[in-house]
Amino acid sequence: MKPLLLLLFISNFACSQYWGGQEIKESQLENWIPKFVLKYAGSYHFGESESESELHLYFSGDVIIGQVHNAYWEEKKVLSRKRNFINLTHIEIDKKGNFTSDQYHGKFVTFTNESGEVYKALKIDNPWTSWIEDSAYEIGTKTRLVFEHIYYGNYPKSSYRKLEPNELKKMSKNELTIMRNEIYARYGYIFIKNGKMDQYFRKQDWYHAEHKNVDRFLNEIEIFNIQLIKSLE
Repeated sequence: MKPLLLLLFISNFACSQYWGGQEIKESQLENWIPKFVLKYAGSYHFGESESESELHLYFSGDVIIGQVHNAYWEEKKVLSRKRNFINLTHIEIDKKGNFTSDQYHGKFVTFTNESGEVYKALKIDNPWTSWIEDSAYEIGTKTRLVFEHIYYGNYPKSSYRKLEPNELKKMSKNELTIMRNEIYARYGYIFIKNGKMDQYFRKQDWYHAEHKNVDRFLNEIEIFNIQLIKSLE
């Protein structure tokens, strides 16, 4: 991840905001309301150092996908840092730039730094960053969304758009099997040791075996595509 962060802390009496640990003024924030809601699609980078995270937000047909990518430390035999993924469900964005989901809500804004540079951003009112106090806001700055930098492998499209049966019918059973399992592999699923998929994905430089179960990480599109691929295998 390559995140940036704005933190916005408020109380009942005074407001103070932070960007990468630097305090900013309320006057540096403005509402961001583009002509088309699709302009909000992108990667939003939060935090710095070990508190880095990203929210990837995009539109696929009538579906809005919002997925948080962060990490945590796990200590068993050795201390290791593992990736974590949070899917936001029932996302809605209104004409005023308000952002809501089942898990988090906020507003799209712009931030102007002391040099006059303007950043498009998303303010989250109840952030997923655990150390931030309940009264705090967290603001992530927007960058271009590049699916190939998020969804690795030979079939990244299986994670960001619903596939069509006709395009899959041209593929062999082996290709379909790899495509389906690649969805799990991107989340670090641990395959059966020395099995066909384990041997295949361990040869991929992007693959890292981390989790015994990744079902909770799958987004709405991936769940749809897994079922479709299974029906054709």
